[in-house]
Amino acid sequence: MHCTFKYPYKEINDRLYNIIDSWSKKEIPGGAYLTPMNLQTHNIADVDIILTWLKTCLPNAICQLSVGDKDQILFKPNELKIDQCWGILYNKGNKVIKHNHFPYALSFVYFVKTPKGSSPLIIEGKRIKAEEGKLIMFHANQVHWCNNSNVNGRCCLVGNIRY
Repeated sequence: MHCTFKYPYKEINDRLYNIIDSWSKKEIPGGAYLTPMNLQTHNIADVDIILTWLKTCLPNAICQLSVGDKDQILFKPNELKIDQCWGILYNKGNKVIKHNHFPYALSFVYFVKTPKGSSPLIIEGKRIKAEEGKLIMFHANQVHWCNNSNVNGRCCLVGNIRY
């Protein structure tokens, strides 16, 4: 189960790509490159813009991802906080192995750059097309991965939300 949102202003993606590219230093299993996992604490204007927009999507995401009577939600939506945020850069042959983000409540992927031929995000076996400006939110305990990239420059801003 996941929900999808679309950021309407694509001009930010070139700037985000440059930020992630310049900060991506750590190679992770599968070969992709990772920024520090606390980008939300560095006062990076374009990262802050996307995260502010993401917060406006949270109430809708909660309604889509919760089970049961939407009028009887048993938690306080304003208690959801972005706890981690990082960038991932994939070049040809890079992937991310199967994993989850337990014990976080939600995880997100914002597609910054998706050159033609970019590998999809796979959540619990369901393939989600990588498209620039698309935001995916999902339960953090869901297993997800990305198969080998066929192209250089696939780039995402990702993170975890705690309750």
